[in-house]
Amino acid sequence: MATLKAEKREGRGKYKAFDLRKSGRIPGIVYGKGIADNLSVSLDRKEFLHLLHSGERIVEIDIDGSSRKALIKAVQHGTFEHEILHADFRAIREDEVIEVEVMIELSGEAAGLKIGGMVEQNLYHINIRCLPKDMPEKVLVNIESLDMGDIIYADQLPKLAGVTYIYHGNPPVVSCHHPAGEDVALPKEVGVEAAAEPEVIGEKEREAKAAKEGGEKK
Repeated sequence: MATLKAEKREGRGKYKAFDLRKSGRIPGIVYGKGIADNLSVSLDRKEFLHLLHSGERIVEIDIDGSSRKALIKAVQHGTFEHEILHADFRAIREDEVIEVEVMIELSGEAAGLKIGGMVEQNLYHINIRCLPKDMPEKVLVNIESLDMGDIIYADQLPKLAGVTYIYHGNPPVVSCHHPAGEDVALPKEVGVEAAAEPEVIGEKEREAKAAKEGGEKK
């Protein structure tokens, strides 16, 4: 578990926050278990960015020498992904069940790719409920058995000890299908004739009768 150093900050407002960010720091707030009043803090921008890129969500946040465990609850970004405007931390206990969003990552090569299929990931993140010690960095989904036309739904996500998935309905996570715009071949048993213009019922009988009557008139 990573340790993140923070400093208490005085004063609020957009001008104070602007000056803080200009100096290479990020404004933040810490709230939750064991904190009577919300703590306004500041973080080193480079250190916090490195932490985010590592995938860590639970940290030991050191506020002026006083350490506590906290969950990175929300990060407010600016126009660009690397531009961080504000960060929220929720103090937690080891025995507290938390709810957090984690990333879904695919592994392996789908069987459907070998016959021209295309893999489409429909769900990139999912909420989970667990104790801090059981929180996974990500949910890894193996798609090697995913064939053409197959879909993996949320209720088929891998079972993880101590983890409960939270979702509404049963959303698709990943699917394998024909590329958009590609013509799908007709089944072999249908044959070429099935694609021809359909025969009008009774047409052959009428043609035979007309030919017979024409022969009798001669």
